[in-house]
Amino acid sequence: MVFASCKKDDNTDSTKVYNDSKGTTISITNSQWFTTTKGNSSSSIGYVNLLLSGSTNADKVTVRTFGDGIINDEDVVLDSKRTFNKDTIGISFMHYSSNPPSDEFESSTIIKAYKGTDTLVITLNSGKLKY
Repeated sequence: MVFASCKKDDNTDSTKVYNDSKGTTISITNSQWFTTTKGNSSSSIGYVNLLLSGSTNADKVTVRTFGDGIINDEDVVLDSKRTFNKDTIGISFMHYSSNPPSDEFESSTIIKAYKGTDTLVITLNSGKLKY
């Protein structure tokens, strides 16, 4: 069994604020993308993961995950001040034989903030990743 990891800091020093015309806002203070691998000499799985923190004025926030064709919008827990600090979110995974692909790649996910009947949809991009 092999386990490896690398990470990419998307926003280490700045907050990105997203809003829409109806006033729904989400601020991303940290989004760290990283990859991990698990497996053995004949078969392995590569994972794309995300650490996410920030704040919102919304009632609910979700993060889109996918893998093997299954799409899910995972709830992000908001505290009483509507801030969040979501530990490792498995955004996607892929199977490969023996050695992980060596090429760089990019991933993305969709963040949704729901406030009443309004939905703010943003896309976060990973930048360059590698297994």
